[in-house]
Amino acid sequence: MDPGTGGAPEAAPAWRGEVRAVASGPTPDAAWALLGDFFSLDRWVSTVRTCRRVEEEEEEEEGRPGCVLRYCEGPVNKAAAGAVGWSKERLLEMDDAGRRYSYEVVESNKGFGRYRASLGVEHDPAGCAVRWSFEADPVEGWTQEGFVGFLDKLARGVARRLEEEINVVKGE
Repeated sequence: MDPGTGGAPEAAPAWRGEVRAVASGPTPDAAWALLGDFFSLDRWVSTVRTCRRVEEEEEEEEGRPGCVLRYCEGPVNKAAAGAVGWSKERLLEMDDAGRRYSYEVVESNKGFGRYRASLGVEHDPAGCAVRWSFEADPVEGWTQEGFVGFLDKLARGVARRLEEEINVVKGE
């Protein structure tokens, strides 16, 4: 019990983590031009099979953070073995100048409670780097180390896809 909350149980410690993967060749601006589309995650993350807009508050400006939701679906679901994993995610912030966006999971069958993350692209001497950071309640079916390792694998896959897409376009 936590005396500061009137005897309510203490919240589970939040997980925090960050991964970074280098993409050789692409400039940060070229990578962000592709990765900065909130609805294109299925193009860059191999475990996401579908990523699409699902709803938007009618009174809000289209594309404005806080009113945009995406639906993502893929085969990874440690919370329910054999079930396709899905989540609805809300865009919280889009910073094109800083080449990053942040989002949160608002509904899911993949064992998420509270989950907020940022995905961005930054300069690296080799070209650019993908940075993915998160803060979450413990995720059902995962250890924190296993979850960070999984995100690291995803980020490395995104970096490889950016290299393939951009370096081919540039004729390298």
